[in-house]
Amino acid sequence: MRTEVIVHLEMGETSRKLAGRYRLLNPLGEGSVRLAFDEPGHRDVAVRQLRIPAELHDAALRRARRAMELRHASIVRVLDVVVEDGTPWLVMEFVAGSSLEQTVRSRRPLPIMQAARVGVGALSALTVAHAAAIVHGHVEPGNVLLTRTGRAVLTGFGLPSRSTWPSADLWSLGATLHFALEGRPPGQSPAEGPDPLRSLIRAMLHPTGPPPVEVIRETLERLALDQPLDLLIESLGPLPPAEVAAIGLAAMDRLQRGIHGGVQPGNVLIDAHGRATLLPSLRSGTLPAYTAPEGVQSPAADLWSLGATLFAAVEGTPPAPGAPLGRAGPLAPILFRLLSGDPTDRPSLDELRRELGSVAGN
Repeated sequence: MRTEVIVHLEMGETSRKLAGRYRLLNPLGEGSVRLAFDEPGHRDVAVRQLRIPAELHDAALRRARRAMELRHASIVRVLDVVVEDGTPWLVMEFVAGSSLEQTVRSRRPLPIMQAARVGVGALSALTVAHAAAIVHGHVEPGNVLLTRTGRAVLTGFGLPSRSTWPSADLWSLGATLHFALEGRPPGQSPAEGPDPLRSLIRAMLHPTGPPPVEVIRETLERLALDQPLDLLIESLGPLPPAEVAAIGLAAMDRLQRGIHGGVQPGNVLIDAHGRATLLPSLRSGTLPAYTAPEGVQSPAADLWSLGATLFAAVEGTPPAPGAPLGRAGPLAPILFRLLSGDPTDRPSLDELRRELGSVAGN
């Protein structure tokens, strides 16, 4: 069968030109996209035939021509829209690389940091498109291309859309990231796991709709560059009290905005310079070891969870009844107050900031 296709291309299709300029060459992958050579432009392009009913041609052409206006480093540009013998074709920028679907199926699911980088690129593309009132409608692993340098670009703009709602694109992005991490679509049972990316994906797939775009963007951008505190503890062991105090101060910046409800080491990211960021809370909740004993979300419960997080950072394990504070040093009295079973005994944010600042050397 493969030989027959190649012979057919050599004898007929390779001599065919669209609009008198795009010479058709070989198929790209297993889909309907073909490599072509733009003779006047002296460049490779990708072309795709739009197989749609004749009565939808006009609407499809309008949508495709609107997509030509999109410009972004993470968008595969639509360069031209051609109608040949009554059939519309998209002419697109040629990007060398493999689709996310091919990459995962031929190798293995992506590590969290690489999957987050894919999400950053795809979300950037969707943000630009949505700002122009263009919904992609086909966000899926086969339409995310990974270049040879690892950059993710989104193709498929200009195709007839399956939806007119930007939220549908965000749901599809969540499903695509799920595939990148797990090697399968989410189905009815998205992957469990306390790590921030899986928590984000579950939130993006939630029936009530995705989190705000700003929350999705911040989480992906941080995960693409920074390391969660729980993995840092796992790899390095307990951290020095002054560094842990600085982590606590950074986390407090988020707590001042209101009830968080998800303070735990997996939601604290550390960058290459040791600076910490507490990610926004998602719907996943807090792990039992970091949940305040009163069992309700409140500012005081967030302080208890912060104390448990700092305990784990300085001692190497989460707190447990009777667990000693052998490494905390000057942090010990602060942690005792934060982990009090009585919420009224916990310090205020102002008190905590002064005390942690003293330990951190600020």
